[in-house]
Amino acid sequence: MEFKPFTFDSFKNSPKAGLILLAGFLILGVIVVSLIMITKPSEVSNQHLPKQVVTQESELNIVHVSNESYRKLGIDTALLKREMVSETRNYGGEVMVPVGGKAIVTAPISGKLALPFQQELRPGAKVVAGQLLYRIKPILSADSRASMVNALADANSLVNTAKSQVDATEIALKRAKKLLSDIVGSQRNVDDAYANNEVSLRNLEAAKAKQSALEQVVNTGTIAPIDIKSPHSGIITNIFSVPDQLVSASNPIIEVSVLNTLWVRVPVPVGEVNEVDQQADAKVSRLGAETKTFLAKPINTSPTADPLTSAAHLYYAIQNPQSAFRPAERVSISLNTFNKQQKRMTIPWSAVVFDINGGSWVYTQKTNTAFERKRVFVERVSSGNAVINEGPAEGSKIVVNGALELFGVETGFSH
Repeated sequence: MEFKPFTFDSFKNSPKAGLILLAGFLILGVIVVSLIMITKPSEVSNQHLPKQVVTQESELNIVHVSNESYRKLGIDTALLKREMVSETRNYGGEVMVPVGGKAIVTAPISGKLALPFQQELRPGAKVVAGQLLYRIKPILSADSRASMVNALADANSLVNTAKSQVDATEIALKRAKKLLSDIVGSQRNVDDAYANNEVSLRNLEAAKAKQSALEQVVNTGTIAPIDIKSPHSGIITNIFSVPDQLVSASNPIIEVSVLNTLWVRVPVPVGEVNEVDQQADAKVSRLGAETKTFLAKPINTSPTADPLTSAAHLYYAIQNPQSAFRPAERVSISLNTFNKQQKRMTIPWSAVVFDINGGSWVYTQKTNTAFERKRVFVERVSSGNAVINEGPAEGSKIVVNGALELFGVETGFSH
């Protein structure tokens, strides 16, 4: 087989073969250029990079502070110890006005309200029992006034009759005295005549008083104002009527509540009612960071329950002389149970911090300026101390003041 030498004149006879060869050269050129551009990754010089610090996983929760920071943060520590604590349970309670401690003063008759003094009554003002609140001026209708006119005529007739009786009894008394002086009558007759005269005089006075009152009603269309007084000492919690307002009989005017002593209603699940010592005192605290507790005494009242939550209500009385609590306020209340006291690990409540997921932590002191964050499981809070189930070993130094600041230093955001 004879091969002809390659010449460019061959493309003239076969243009298709020339195009194929040209495409092959182009593809080959692209591959070569790509191989040239793909180079080995150059080794990065470490001479200009800072020295890398490798932190062990066990030291991720450790916070280091300087001596100056330690002083400025005011960090205090306390030992984690076991103490005898009584088995208590915390529930949510609602402050309420005691039964019978809220009185609504109503209008005794229809009339117009009037203030006995210039200063108006306002909610929150303190009042004492028997204090004058309002006066009400009775207003008579046309029918009532017509009835009063007829009653006035009867009163006039009664006055005339009483005068006649007084005249008759005075004559009888004079005759009895005359007969006694003549030694004809007896002392008994004189006494009887004197008694009859006194009765007739009292009847005349009553008839004149009735006549005077009816004359005032008929002539002026009203009677003397009636005083409206506070039934007991307390605080004005609501005002339903204002001065110069016309009110009907039994219309509510003002509400006075006793707030010196309040009740706390505690809903307890029915399955736990028998475990609670209902005769023992309870401790009430306000919601929030305040740790002050108030003593509450159990009280006996009509039993109540809530079928929607399957809870029975327990009631406790709490003294409120400084108005620290308000009606309808939600509070936390700690109730004693029948379980005996046990030794449990306790730490001050101020030592516990919470992360974004609600996890509870404390800081233990490893050295003077190193603090490690450790997980704790809080069972309950009692008298400002947290009772924990799991946590650091007994005897560990726990940060009780400055834990929130350490948490901010470690995480970068405040608690």
